[in-house]
Amino acid sequence: MATETATETTARPDVANPNRLARVIGALFVVLAVLGPFALLYVPGQIVVDGDAAATAANLRDSGGLFRAGIAVEVVIVLVEIAMPVLLYLLFRPVNRAVALTAAFARFGEAVVIGVGLLASILALRLVGDAGYLDAVDTGQRDALALLALDSHGDGVFVSQIFFGFSLLLLGWLVFRAGFVPRLLGVLLAVAAAGYLADSLGHLLWSGYDDAFGWLVGVTAVVGEVPFFLWLLIKGVDARTWHARDAATPTGRMPPPAAREATVR
Repeated sequence: MATETATETTARPDVANPNRLARVIGALFVVLAVLGPFALLYVPGQIVVDGDAAATAANLRDSGGLFRAGIAVEVVIVLVEIAMPVLLYLLFRPVNRAVALTAAFARFGEAVVIGVGLLASILALRLVGDAGYLDAVDTGQRDALALLALDSHGDGVFVSQIFFGFSLLLLGWLVFRAGFVPRLLGVLLAVAAAGYLADSLGHLLWSGYDDAFGWLVGVTAVVGEVPFFLWLLIKGVDARTWHARDAATPTGRMPPPAAREATVR
């Protein structure tokens, strides 16, 4: 029995220091908070002119460097969004492994959609280029297709927010149940999740949404996300509570032979 107890309470080697993990997550959030508005708001705002394909194409030709920088930043965002759900899963696995894993897969879905959306941006850039095979299409048609590609990229961002909002909702539940971070942060994350989901569906399904409620996601993100990730970055987690919950969570690994023999006896 002593051997079995020792086996169950041994700390997992993949998360020896939950506070270090929490601060890495907080730091990655800061990276996303800086890069996201640049790539997903500022760059499109400088390029896209709603309903005017010719002006949009002209901006794309004149500001090709800025547009390429936006693509490069989006690549970094995708890479961070691949790492973030893994780290969040490791931190909140002791609360509920199934929910933490579902949240991770949902956020992976967000990264995939953003990554696929990059193809639309690259297509728009090619359409305003000078490749010889484009001579088969007249300039007006190319400009219209470039605007269509950029609009599709924007729609992809809102589709990705659906996955992100769902993952954030599950994360809010995990935070609320965790015990090693303040429960209020979980409630705020749920508010942010509702904002992202409403914003995404509004943009995709309601043509007049942007003028009426375009501010919604910004407000809910600031109120809901920022306190949680800053808490992780600055305060971390209650390590004693985290380790207690982690020790009580089955590892899913086969115990060593000595432990199995002790269990049989």
